[in-house]
Amino acid sequence: MVMLIPYNSSFEIPTLARISDFFGFHHTLVPSAALESSLPASSSDDSRITLNAWQVHPNALFVIMCEEVYVGFIRINYRGPNVAWIEDIFVDPSQRGHGIASAAIAAAEAIIRHTPGYTAVCLDVSPRNENALRLYHRLGYNGLSLITIRKEFGGSKCEVPISLLDLDFKY
Repeated sequence: MVMLIPYNSSFEIPTLARISDFFGFHHTLVPSAALESSLPASSSDDSRITLNAWQVHPNALFVIMCEEVYVGFIRINYRGPNVAWIEDIFVDPSQRGHGIASAAIAAAEAIIRHTPGYTAVCLDVSPRNENALRLYHRLGYNGLSLITIRKEFGGSKCEVPISLLDLDFKY
């Protein structure tokens, strides 16, 4: 059984490690040539700063428990008056493929649904994170709400072409 437990300081050390792994994974989505020249070294200080920021309102940070074992985290951000965002979700690599992320997202949706005034949930995903895109689509996230476009200074890290509304982009 998957449960979301509100984050508390007893989870600090493993959460800091998971935050580092989370951002490390996202760095792997960038082509390696661009990665070498543009990514700062990650540190435990960076993870601590992130963890502290994730605990400030309007954020709600939860640890994901599966069969009483801490296996990841999920963060909800109540950005506006009626739409919340699942900002970040991480499941330990050894625990992936067992439905844990799906159950954690369903639990986060239930929390949001029962928060007065909230009528929708959104999330952001890197177009290079195809596994996450497939998961979110399978869970019913199929309505486009916002599209974030990006301009790189010093050369683009985006190489894969895509057309949307007859406009050409790269990711």
